[in-house]
Amino acid sequence: MFKVLLNKLGKHSTTAILTAAVLGALYLQLSLLSGELELQRQQYETNVGQMATNLNDRVRLHIRRKSMGMRQTTSTGDSTVTISTPMGTTTLRWSSGQVQNPYGLGGIDTNFLGGIFDNFQSNLPWETQLSYGEMDSIVTAELRAQGITVEPMWSVVENGYLSSLTTEGFDPQLVKFNYVLAESFFGPTRQFLLYFPREGFFLAKRVYLSLLAALLFAAVILIAFFGVQRQGRRQKRLAAVKSDFINNMSHEFKTPLATINLAVDSLMKNGEKMNSEQMRSYFEIIKAENKRMNAQMESVLQMSMMDKEELTLEKEWMKLDQLVEEAVDHFRLNVQERGGWMDLQMAEGSFDFLGDRTQLKSAMTNLIDNAIKYSTSVPQISVKLGLNNAHYLVHIKDRGIGMDEETQMQVFDRFFRATKGNIHDVKGHGLGLSFVKEIVEKHRGQITLKSAPGEGTTFTLALPRK
Repeated sequence: MFKVLLNKLGKHSTTAILTAAVLGALYLQLSLLSGELELQRQQYETNVGQMATNLNDRVRLHIRRKSMGMRQTTSTGDSTVTISTPMGTTTLRWSSGQVQNPYGLGGIDTNFLGGIFDNFQSNLPWETQLSYGEMDSIVTAELRAQGITVEPMWSVVENGYLSSLTTEGFDPQLVKFNYVLAESFFGPTRQFLLYFPREGFFLAKRVYLSLLAALLFAAVILIAFFGVQRQGRRQKRLAAVKSDFINNMSHEFKTPLATINLAVDSLMKNGEKMNSEQMRSYFEIIKAENKRMNAQMESVLQMSMMDKEELTLEKEWMKLDQLVEEAVDHFRLNVQERGGWMDLQMAEGSFDFLGDRTQLKSAMTNLIDNAIKYSTSVPQISVKLGLNNAHYLVHIKDRGIGMDEETQMQVFDRFFRATKGNIHDVKGHGLGLSFVKEIVEKHRGQITLKSAPGEGTTFTLALPRK
């Protein structure tokens, strides 16, 4: 088992090395991205902490501006400010005409009054001085200032209780950040709780883009490499089968040429002594061998024409059932001489079909000929013609040697032979099934096969009815 694995690795060493290199580079990229993600997380937490540091001053400034706006008045009479505290209500009054006090210290110091006012306000709960909308706008603005654009969930806690300044749907169990904004002996202890439902996506957004790009490039490299490897193996296999084809074709031509040469030599040496019957037999041998070579060359030329898309179909209306019957009758005597049998079954119905009669008959005979060639000593061939709503179906079944899965995948490739080497039990160039597939597809049809080693093969032609 281990030896087999080593052999496979030896055959595909280049593929294994490059794959390992790409995966290693991808691992390093992931490690770098992980480090970058951690740096972003640290920066993010720093920015959130800075936002919380600025939040208390920002809220106090907002409250002061709001309160100063409420205190402004255009009256030249006395000014009054009422401040509510947990210890009671305090009212401050002063006159706008009061510019000096009796102690000669000048006018009333409004900064001093503002400081007193701020101290009172800082000890008041925020929910009594701010609406949720005002607080939310302040929090959002501070987050944006720190570069955090993800939507937050937050709450202001006063003396251990959640205040009305709380985002709808806030879940205390999910809180990640907890900042103390105010801690006073006389006033409230104020906390700010915060978490971000889409924090992970926000942090990894840029990293994910880099990761996706890295995965994409790695996939492209691997796909391109495997494509090149596959194409290289295909070209190598094609070169091998072409070499095999040339060797077999040379052998196929050598035999009839040698036969013709012997016949001609006999005629030249003994022609004067031969009677007409003897000479006729030699001429028939020459003609038969010549016909055999022409047939072989014709198959090669037909494939060449298909490569150049020069083969045109001469379509005409025909009876497909008659065509199949003619193809079967062409081989019936040959099968009977070998002690076998051919069975033809045709369903009832009309089998009118528009196609090239010559090419279709050639495809049918090619399939039947293969069924006979690859049968055992006694051919047993079943041909069935049927139809469905969309197609005419021709099934050609033999009970011969069958094919394994690897052979089935390549059997329609040009020059492919199921047997290997230069000597074949079955003569041919590996062009027959490729030719059949081309002809069927030119008629907008499909050819499929079902086979198993030792159980025979069934080819199915599906030709469109319309």
